[in-house]
Amino acid sequence: MRKMKFEYDAKEVENYIIELQKKFPQYNINVNNANDFSLMLDEKNNCKNCLSLQNCKNANQGYYTDYQNGQFILAECHYKQEKRIKTAKESLIKTLYLPDNILRADLASFDIDSESRKKIYNNVVEFVNGYNQSTDRRGMYLYGTFSIGKTYALACIANELARNNISCLLIYFPDLVVDLKNAIGSSRFESLINMLKSIDVLMLDDLGSENITPWLRDEILGPVLNYRVLERKPLFISSNLSPQELQEHLKIDKSKQSELKAQRIVSRIQSLVKTINMDDGKKYKR
Repeated sequence: MRKMKFEYDAKEVENYIIELQKKFPQYNINVNNANDFSLMLDEKNNCKNCLSLQNCKNANQGYYTDYQNGQFILAECHYKQEKRIKTAKESLIKTLYLPDNILRADLASFDIDSESRKKIYNNVVEFVNGYNQSTDRRGMYLYGTFSIGKTYALACIANELARNNISCLLIYFPDLVVDLKNAIGSSRFESLINMLKSIDVLMLDDLGSENITPWLRDEILGPVLNYRVLERKPLFISSNLSPQELQEHLKIDKSKQSELKAQRIVSRIQSLVKTINMDDGKKYKR
């Protein structure tokens, strides 16, 4: 096959390089790298007028050509970077049986116009700042009447933890109980139990509203809490019941043995949390 010969005007190439050199005076532009610098110029101009990642006009969506340390590279635009950080953050939060929009909760928008909410906010900041150093890794037990923002508070905390690269699992507890019962004998059952034990931070939403049974108390709650106490893994809980009321709920019957088992469960919980009564706030507070 005969090779094709491309002819070009040397003067035009020289002028082309001179113009590029004016755009990038800090670099040495020559015939070997001029096209790459031209591409870099075009892509950076595209970025200046870009409104979103979906509107990216560059060959590699979300990236632009840059020149660093003597070589051309693909660099992330700020839209791509924001998406990557958001995706990474959301991957640190696992939710079960709760709506996806719970991930939009933000500690920055959390009202702190009551004493309990100030305590929650301050405890979260203290928890996050000391997570990798402190031996005191107690979470929180948030309780109070309906519709005062307990679940929203847990979601805000979960997002703040994720923002600081701390993984957590936020679970609507009554639905977890149903799922566990249906999964008995399957690999899913073992997977759920292992996740409850091993996740960095466990959050149980609406504990105490489930139908309690000896199996749930003694075979599920007890071992999970005992593991987390031994491994010093943090726990956050929301409930309509105070710890004392939760203990009554867990007794199931009036036998001394049942009372001791309920006491043991609550004692483990209290060793993992700081208790905050949210009834001093307004209903539907966010």
